[in-house]
Order: sequence, then structure tokens, then C-alpha cells
Amino acid sequence: MNGLKQLLFLALAFLLCLPGPLFAEYTLVLKNGRRITVQSYREEGGMIKFPGMGGEIGISREQIQSILKAGEPETRGMSLLGTERPSVVPPTTAREEKIEAGRAPVEEAKPGQAQEKALSPEEKLAEERAKEEREYQNKVRQLTDQIKSARDRFSLATRGSTGPEPTLLQSEEAIRARTDDLISRLRDAQHNPSGPSDAGGVKLSTPSTFSGASPTITELRPGEIIPRVDVPLPGYTGKEKDLSDIRNQVNRLQKERERLIEQMKQKNFDTGALFLD
Repeated sequence: MNGLKQLLFLALAFLLCLPGPLFAEYTLVLKNGRRITVQSYREEGGMIKFPGMGGEIGISREQIQSILKAGEPETRGMSLLGTERPSVVPPTTAREEKIEAGRAPVEEAKPGQAQEKALSPEEKLAEERAKEEREYQNKVRQLTDQIKSARDRFSLATRGSTGPEPTLLQSEEAIRARTDDLISRLRDAQHNPSGPSDAGGVKLSTPSTFSGASPTITELRPGEIIPRVDVPLPGYTGKEKDLSDIRNQVNRLQKERERLIEQMKQKNFDTGALFLD
């Protein structure tokens, strides 16, 4: 009897000296769905260890979903999910992120897009005035270019060169061109007794007999012709009509240009750069 008591005492002491808790039977439910039934287990440094294969097997605590006792339903038992960090964003946080994402395009300004500033009545009036002034200046510049082009064509037809300076009549062709110009002006005076078709006459340059002296400039104008009803007016030649048309075009463009410049002066617009050579 004493020997049996000693044996029971030693067995009880051995059980009490085990390093971890000892249980009858447990089921380890893994996150991948597998199950492991063990007689006992213990926890050590984030590992669940249990005896097996002649030694001890350890499984990471993060791989285990729950630990069930034998005969215990799955709704009960020790769950290890509470010790893990939740991977699902709470609904309130997700909803708040959607709201913030929806507000972002409204709050952030697009790059390179400046908000248009409202103009005061004075600023609007100044802007409209500047626009009108630019339109006047553009029209005057266009008329100036047309006048210069017509003058160059007239000079080329009468003197063989462009520019306002008078030239010497040194060839028969130049003398004939000046003659056509004089006759053309005479025809204009005959067909339009109120005045010549241009503002000036023909400038002739006569060389001086003294060396180094400037030539003498003579301006010829057609005389006034009293129209007669009973005598038909002489007609133009082709060259005379071309010269008359060019002079009439220059006069018309100059009058239009002077009218615009006068309007600009009345409106107190800048006309300083709108000169005509």
C-alpha cells in the first residue's frame, strides 16, 4: 500500500511540474479551414505549442482562428481574432473618406485657372474705350497703307520710280508720261469744273545753269474751264484714264482718313503715331 501511495504521489507531482496548462483535448481551428486536435497546448512568445511527432510542434498564433474544447460548439471557445488588428475599414471611416473625396474637386482650384475678377463700371468703360481706340487706329493704318500703295503706282506710271521727290525729265518716255499726266488733269477739270481731281498740280524740275545749284521746281495746274453745253467734252486715252482713277482713289482715301482722325481727336484718342509720309 505504501508503494502504491508513493507512485500516485510521484504522478501528481509530475503533472503539477509541467510548464504550461494541461487540458484533456482541444481542437485548433486554423484560418485556412484546417483543424488540429491535440491533447494539450501551451502559449510561448506568440506561438501555440503542442506535443506531437515525438517532440513539440509550434504554430504561429496569427494562423489560428480559435481553440475549442472537446465537445464544445464552434460558437464557444477561445477566439484569437480579438488580438489581431482588424483589416476591414469601419463603415463610418469609409463613408467619411467618400465624403472628403467628393468635396476635393470643389475645394481645390484647377491649376492655371484664375477666378475672373468682376470689373467695376469705370473699368468696363475704360476697357470699351480702349477697344474703340484700337479699332480706329487699325482703320487709319489700313487707309494709310492703301494711300501709300496708290501713290507708288502713280509715281511709277508718271516718273518711272516711286517716292514723293520730283525727278528730272531725262528721257522721251518720262516727258511723255508727264504730258499724259497734264492732259489727264486737264480732262478732269473739263469733266469736273468744280475743281481738279487732286489737291496739287504737276511738279517739274528744271536743272540750273550754275554748277552745284539746286534745280528749279515748277508746279503746273490746269486752268479752270468753263463748260459749254454745245461742245462735246474730249475723252480720255487709256493712260490718261488710269492716271485719273489713281488720283481719284488717293483723294477718296485721304478724305476718309482725315475724317477718322478728326473723329479720334473729338474723342480724345491718341493720333500721334498715325502719320502719313
